[in-house]
Amino acid sequence: MYKALYFNEEAMRKEKEEEIKEYQGLFETYQKQEEERNEEPTFDEEVFNQILAELDITYNPEKFDQEVKPNTPKIWVNKRINPNKEFYKHWQCPGGHVEETDISTKHAAQREVLEETGLQPELEELEYMRTNHYFREKEWRIVHCYSFTTRKVPELTEPREMTDWQLKKIKEVQKEPVIDSLKDAFKGRQHETKIIMIEGSCGAGKSTFVEKCKEYLTKYKKTVEILDESFITKDSSKRIINYGSNLKKYKEKEITKEQMEEIAIELEKWIRDKWMKQIFEFYTRERKPSILLMDRNLFSTLIFMKLMEEEGFFSKEKQEEVSTNYNNWLWLIRESLVIWWKTPVEETIKRVKKRGRTGEEDLKYYKKLDEVYRKLMLEIYPNLKVITRETQLTTEQVEELIPNLIDEKIFRRIGY
Repeated sequence: MYKALYFNEEAMRKEKEEEIKEYQGLFETYQKQEEERNEEPTFDEEVFNQILAELDITYNPEKFDQEVKPNTPKIWVNKRINPNKEFYKHWQCPGGHVEETDISTKHAAQREVLEETGLQPELEELEYMRTNHYFREKEWRIVHCYSFTTRKVPELTEPREMTDWQLKKIKEVQKEPVIDSLKDAFKGRQHETKIIMIEGSCGAGKSTFVEKCKEYLTKYKKTVEILDESFITKDSSKRIINYGSNLKKYKEKEITKEQMEEIAIELEKWIRDKWMKQIFEFYTRERKPSILLMDRNLFSTLIFMKLMEEEGFFSKEKQEEVSTNYNNWLWLIRESLVIWWKTPVEETIKRVKKRGRTGEEDLKYYKKLDEVYRKLMLEIYPNLKVITRETQLTTEQVEELIPNLIDEKIFRRIGY
């Protein structure tokens, strides 16, 4: 009986082994078919990418927050940690002074980003945001704000001055102490105003040229404003007329050199302050035009002070004293298209005489003024465009010239 059972079990075992062998063969065949099928994917790639994106959202929410949600703006910031400097423990972004070597404020922004983060943006990647103004440490500060979008992580290049860079939501940053310029940068964008400066002697026809420029630009739907020296002619105290009378007295030796210098200093400080006030009030406005035309400017005073020095009564020391803070305004020149509107001396004298200005009719005075312009214009305005043709232009000729000047198609020539 046991033997019979044994043979029975042996038969069943063999039958099972054959069955398993058969299933193994079927499985291997199926596996091979699957491998061959998988060599060419049959899934929908778009659907697969959506699935991957969902997985990315689930397992990398920080990345999703940063890249997929444009309505949640973030900014790279760090905190100042030097207790001896202003805005200690305040959030900040890259920034600094405009150096003399910077071609423009945008070039300065590019340099500061590189110095403080190790990132080097292209100029076209820097977008103008706004211009802010502050009075600190007895001086006005004008801060130009630019934005730069990047996926790279900034490096900490000044560990003694600031903490590591952090990517934070703007709303979170605004709840904590923030430096003024960064706080105001969140207010929104302004128009970037282009500046065109017109320089030239008295009676050269600058005002006429400025008006023609305005007409031309307005045709092309540009909003335009003019800053000029009309405050001099509208002055109820008649400072310029009194100056002319005193200059005549000085030349006739009725007043001393020291007296004349004091009169000149008072006049130039008044003109300087008026220009600074005009420029400051213009730039602190929230709404600005696309073009600002300047009929002379703050730096024109340097030419007239130099003329006074050559007249023998305005020392270099006093000139430096009057122009102490001019470096803070150099960005105006860097950002401007500067045009020197030249006219023959004899013609300027005729025009000035018609205005009835006392003390300006002297041919010698105007020749000296023209000489000073020639000496200083390239020194003051390195980005100068020069009209070298010293002839009186007709209205039609002026109108033909304007597009070329404004479109920067006339090159600077200094060999005149």
